[in-house]
Amino acid sequence: MEAKSCDVLLINSPSDYRLPPSSRKDHVGIGYLASTLRAAGFSVELLDTPMLDWGVARTLEAIRPTEARVVGISALQAQARGAVGIVQGLRAAGSRVPVVLGGQFPTFCCEKLLSDFPEIDAIVRGEGEVPFLELVRRLLADEPWQDVPGVAYLRDGEVASNPTPPLIDDLDGLPFPARDTLPEVRSIGAMVSVSTSRGCTSRCTFCSTPAFYRLSKGPVWRPRSPGNVVEEIQQLVQDHDVHQFIFVDDNFIGAGERGRQRAAEIAEEMIRAKLGLEFFLSCRVDAVEEELFALLKRAGLTTVGLGVESGNQRQLDTYGKGATVEDNRQAIQKLRKLGIVPGIGFIMADPYLTPEEMLENLRFLKEVGVKLSELTFPLGELWLFDGTAIIERLRKEGRLRGDYLNGYSYEPVNKRFYSLYRAAARLRRMLRPDPKRPC
Repeated sequence: MEAKSCDVLLINSPSDYRLPPSSRKDHVGIGYLASTLRAAGFSVELLDTPMLDWGVARTLEAIRPTEARVVGISALQAQARGAVGIVQGLRAAGSRVPVVLGGQFPTFCCEKLLSDFPEIDAIVRGEGEVPFLELVRRLLADEPWQDVPGVAYLRDGEVASNPTPPLIDDLDGLPFPARDTLPEVRSIGAMVSVSTSRGCTSRCTFCSTPAFYRLSKGPVWRPRSPGNVVEEIQQLVQDHDVHQFIFVDDNFIGAGERGRQRAAEIAEEMIRAKLGLEFFLSCRVDAVEEELFALLKRAGLTTVGLGVESGNQRQLDTYGKGATVEDNRQAIQKLRKLGIVPGIGFIMADPYLTPEEMLENLRFLKEVGVKLSELTFPLGELWLFDGTAIIERLRKEGRLRGDYLNGYSYEPVNKRFYSLYRAAARLRRMLRPDPKRPC
């Protein structure tokens, strides 16, 4: 990244987890923030550190010479230490530039972050475009900003947190996200992201998305119109020669007949446009219908991410999936029948796992034709994030371990079995190690 002066520098924070290039995707969230700010007349630079495979040290080398008047940092929980490291590094170098954090993790941990790291000037809670734009306006005009809706900050040593503004009702009214990072995305073979909706009507206990969007007034699932979505895709094809992409919606199909009809209309418009597309989407298992997905395949659908999570009913109920093992089986079978690859999300182990349940999971995977090696995180355990129902359950039960910054773990019910399970998981990682993150 060249040293440039700008009004706002937006950073996707370094992560504790390194993904192979083909599994990375551009950060559409900071892209929307950038386009919103630019539409209001501000100059913006973007820095997507996971895409570049940078750690904190390399990131600081790049941003210290940059003359930004405001720095905004987006962070998931796995990026917590990276975000804090950037803030502390800037302050250690003598920078007094206002630093603002945003995203789901800072939203749910704003009190802890501001109390533990007073170097952070403010945190934007909830959906970011409206409050961050107003915050930037006031910061750059040197006007009081502490009453901006959705902003949390330290006031006299105590955390003050303003109510979040309503959710954006008309997503079509947002400018298409900035695509500054596309050269890096294309050069490493990463995925180009398109967001067609926001939110999710489900209530999975391990996911922070439902709580994030329920902080604000408005429908928890909001779609863009089919015409607006396809217009953005056409622009990607024409301006950047992008023909392969991923829909990064939490649930592309959405809820009920309205969601299915919108998905069909998007597919029909893409087919009419004859763009030669290939794409990936994610949805609930009970959204897989043969007629709709046959249409989506004609439009270019190749892979569907399914939140299968388990092959036994107790785990599915613990995870709040609202689905059955048979629902999971049928969704996979329908996709295979259509020649669409099912990308299966699976949480093999949780704090309550028994040997019998693990055998059920392994039998299920064998029955549906999925090898353990094909899962993203084979023998993976439940990940814990702030803002989720499962983390509150574990906290009440006294089973929660760790902290918001360094990651959570849990005390299992069956300790002896879990010791064996974790030993097997460690052995597998030794035989197939993950690449190490450079500093």
